[in-house]
Amino acid sequence: MVRIQGQSADPDRLDLLVAAACERHGFRLDVDGWTRKTFDVYSGQARNRDSRLVARLESIATTNGEIRVYDDRALAFAQEIGEALEREFGVKEAVIVRDQPPE
Repeated sequence: MVRIQGQSADPDRLDLLVAAACERHGFRLDVDGWTRKTFDVYSGQARNRDSRLVARLESIATTNGEIRVYDDRALAFAQEIGEALEREFGVKEAVIVRDQPPE
């Protein structure tokens, strides 16, 4: 069966959830894109050489539930976001994918 993704009912809801979770966990958030956003989560609040990409998700996570984790420090953050995706967007099962950071 082919599913067709429609427009999100509230496109800002994911932005707010991710931003609030980043703040609670002490991470910095960079958002790129407009219609299909990429949420890059970094360790530390400052942009410096010690800041590392620890997790990433895309706005399509509201349907596929996928959260990529590049560092164990982001596991609690990813768990929180996964639970929010299931609760707020009706994702049946969020998936945390452990991966290597992109080059």
